Amino acid sequence: MKAFHFSLEAVQTLRHRQEQHAMEQYIRALLARQQALDHLEFVRERIQQNQEELSRLLSAGCTAAVAAQVHHFQRSLEKLQADRVAGLALTERRVNTTFQAMVLARQKRKMVESFRERQQARHQRAEAREEQKLLDDLASRRERSILSWNPTRAVS
Repeated sequence: MKAFHFSLEAVQTLRHRQEQHAMEQYIRALLARQQALDHLEFVRERIQQNQEELSRLLSAGCTAAVAAQVHHFQRSLEKLQADRVAGLALTERRVNTTFQAMVLARQKRKMVESFRERQQARHQRAEAREEQKLLDDLASRRERSILSWNPTRAVS
């Protein structure tokens, strides 16, 4: 019997590698998004702390210069927050793009695997037919051998 050989083995290997690469890219994008979220959360916490500090200073009767300085810092934090929000939107688009690339790579790999399964099933059916032919041939030869031997013919 002949061993099964998949004609697109190299393509299957390539599709596996492409899927792995796409998965790695997706994971990196997810990590970058999480990092962007963490940075945004940190800035928001700093804004909250600065607002509390400004309220405390104003209630304590600080000078206008100190209040202006804290207010200026607040504005710089808000600008940083806007930058972080824009960065988060960018990483979110990257996550979506890499996810779609990963799904496409998975579909391509599955197509090749499906083709392999069909090719292997054809091979197994052909092998079964060959084996059945061989068994039929052996049975036919045995039958002819039995029929050719005739015990009623006596040697005189």
